[in-house]
Order: sequence, then C-alpha cells, then structure tokens
Amino acid sequence: MSLEFLSLKYLAAKSLAIITVTRLPVYWFIVSINKYLILQIDIGNGTQWGESKTIDPIRKIFIPSVKKYCEKFDYDYLLIHESEYEKKYGEFDFLATKFKHYSFERYFHFNNDYDYTIYLDNDIYVFPDAEPLPKFEGLRNVKEPEGNSSKKFRKFYNLDNSYSYFNSGVTFCDKPTAKLLSNYMLYRMENKIRAKGKNSDNMLLNEFILENREIFSEMGNEWNYMPFDQNFTKIKKTNFFHFVGMVGKEIINKLQDKNINVEYFLNELKNE
Repeated sequence: MSLEFLSLKYLAAKSLAIITVTRLPVYWFIVSINKYLILQIDIGNGTQWGESKTIDPIRKIFIPSVKKYCEKFDYDYLLIHESEYEKKYGEFDFLATKFKHYSFERYFHFNNDYDYTIYLDNDIYVFPDAEPLPKFEGLRNVKEPEGNSSKKFRKFYNLDNSYSYFNSGVTFCDKPTAKLLSNYMLYRMENKIRAKGKNSDNMLLNEFILENREIFSEMGNEWNYMPFDQNFTKIKKTNFFHFVGMVGKEIINKLQDKNINVEYFLNELKNE
C-alpha cells in the first residue's frame, strides 16, 4: 500500500470525523389564537329606531364601520336579522316594549364557542383609527352619565351615590362570562323575573353586575363614548362613538335634515 494512498485514507477519515450529524430534539409549539366575535342586531324596521332617516346612516355608515373594524383586525362578525325570541316564545311580553326585546336578542347568541364575545348597539360608529380590542377577563362595560336610570337603580337597591350605573350598548365578555350571562338572562326571561325600577335590558344587565361584582370591571369611555350628556367626561381619543338614547337619535335626524355628512360631523367633533 503506497504512502500516497495511506495519506488520502487518513485525510478522508479525518474529514468524516469532522462532519458529524447531531440529531436535535423536535419541539412542537401550539400557538393559541383567541377568537373574537362582534355581534350587532338589525331586526325588522331597524331594532328600536323606526324612522327611515335615522335607520339610513345606521345601515349605510355605522354598521359598515363596525364591519370594516372586524376585517381590519380579523374579528368574526355577526349581524342578527331574525328574532329568536319571536320564534321561540311568540309574544313580546317580557320587557316594556316590543323593540326593547330586540336589544335582548343578543343573549340568545352569547352562548357560543368564541373566546370573547363583544356586543355593540347598531347606533355605534367605529372610527377608522380605532385601537384593537383590549385584553380583559370577565365582563366589562362603560359607566353611564348620571341620570334617571341610575337614580332609580340605586333607590331600589338601597345603594349610595358612589355606585355607578352601566350602559349595555357596548358589552365585552370572555367565554365563561358570556355563557353565564346568557343563561342568567334567558332564565329570567322564561320565568318573567323582570328588572326593578325600569323594565329594560339595560336595567337587567346592571342587576347582573350587582350580583356578580367579582367578575366585573369598569371600562374606559373610549370604548363607548356618549358625549351628548353634560355629565359625561370628554376625551380626545375615541374608539367607539355611541349615539345613545333619544338625544342621539335627535342629533342623527338633525344632521339628516341639514344635509350634514355624519362622518364629517364625527371627525370634526373628534378633532375639536
């Protein structure tokens, strides 16, 4: 065997010794992606609104603004057009009026498989630069400005003036709370256990909050901005703008009467 051959064999062996294959353990990472549902109601003539000049901006501006928000942040969206209450129970005999039952419809849809369920009234406009939904647990709502409903609520439950009354028009729930709230509301409806003080879905929600304080947290009013009351705290950065109640309805109608673009009005108001 020649010296040259031995040299080549040595170099080959040395090269193989250098080239080692190390088998590393394989780790599988399961990434948890939370599923969000934003739901709204638009039944019949426009839920509680009734007048076409009020319904038009709701259907042409407000609801589409919510859909765009969902598309932007990859949230699922559900717009409810049919009354589950009417299908299952026929007569609208639980709340004060037929239209108030439509707001109650949300609770038929809260018992779902989503990690988070967000309800928005259909008179809410979402600004294009609105932030993504915050992290939260339990139930979250925004405090209403002081008014007759809050006074009635505190009177019937002997609460002092420090206790707040909350608006149901924007409701954030995690999965366990959404199921709990759905079961609670449907049980009260089936057994005709009406709210005290005022027979409305909003008063019912406040009774639930009173009974379940440990899972409730107040939310900042940037998520349910209701600036048409003198007692409401004004802020600059707004995500959800709420034309709440009769005052909100009157403003929408006046804007229509004067041919003022609603989105222009909202942006001017925001930039004041």
